[in-house]
Amino acid sequence: MSPLYSFVLLSLIGAGFGSFNCLNPGYDCKNRGLCDYFGRCKCAQGFQGYDCGLDSSTISSSANCRAKCLNKGICHSNTVCYCTDDFIGAQCEIPVLSAKCGLDTMKVQGYQPLTFRGDMYLKQSMFGCQLREMVSDIPGMRLFELEIPHRAITPCALTKTQNNETGDTIYEVEIATAHNKGFFSMSDTVHTVKCVYESRRMGENPVDVTQAMNPFKVSLLNDNNEPAQQIQRGDPYFFNVETSGKFPDMKGTRLSYLEAYAVDQQTGMVKSIKLIENECPVRSTITGYGVSISNEEYSRAGFFIGRGKIESFNVIDQEPIRLDYRAKICTGQCRQAVCNSPSPVRIPPETPFKHLMAPVDIV
Repeated sequence: MSPLYSFVLLSLIGAGFGSFNCLNPGYDCKNRGLCDYFGRCKCAQGFQGYDCGLDSSTISSSANCRAKCLNKGICHSNTVCYCTDDFIGAQCEIPVLSAKCGLDTMKVQGYQPLTFRGDMYLKQSMFGCQLREMVSDIPGMRLFELEIPHRAITPCALTKTQNNETGDTIYEVEIATAHNKGFFSMSDTVHTVKCVYESRRMGENPVDVTQAMNPFKVSLLNDNNEPAQQIQRGDPYFFNVETSGKFPDMKGTRLSYLEAYAVDQQTGMVKSIKLIENECPVRSTITGYGVSISNEEYSRAGFFIGRGKIESFNVIDQEPIRLDYRAKICTGQCRQAVCNSPSPVRIPPETPFKHLMAPVDIV
């Protein structure tokens, strides 16, 4: 699979995690700083930072700094980074709260100082959905984790939404941090973490690719030209690929590869079925599953849009399908490959679909 078109995955948190509040136990202001009513440190002259931990006289100029400080970290003493309260690590590269986005799970990770004596948990259940303490890989910090399956049920369920414009799937959850066990106070925090999965593929080895780099815009539509999320088995759906505008001189697109795959949530097994290869519908899929597949193209406002038309079927029974694609981009209408696909062989309706793996639900 070409890295350019591989699955894009983002882990996001609410803006400004703001984990430091000097009203909480163990979060003291340093260097004679005073804690105000709102839990913010008021620093003595010559010091700065969220905890007054940075001596202003030691801040290094860009010419003298030999450290690479990320995420608004400040270089001081020429080789050391002073991080905001949102990040830790030698280069301020590790977020205090984050989500690791897996193929079918979200792993929430939170770091707290050694003085932390409270709990981290999913907001919906203080006692039923707590993050568990793990062995920390950061000196001076405690690590808490909770891995949540996408299909987890209440009380520890994720919220799933779909972006109707892009087809992206979003899983999110609110994480509460209570600094006193069993009690949530006004100085405690709640923040949202989320995983964003692009509609093209949920791959095992994701590669971050920004939207700005992607020359294609894809959509999945039903027979009424509406965004498809659930399709009856046997009904057609359309996988459209068009230029994103990244390359203004390119006017045409055509699918060169399309694959349907699904994940068995019980075993974690992945099964995939090729639908289009080398621009041609795959004969073995057409005959083996008794479905029709075509690779089409239509024009709109001077652009040529590639479209795969597929008669829906399950890849794994009762599991949603996902699609992986590759496409070519052309200055005008793309030249079509010569394909000799046989007519589809119909499977009788009563024939059971066995050993099939089936985010579009085939119902």
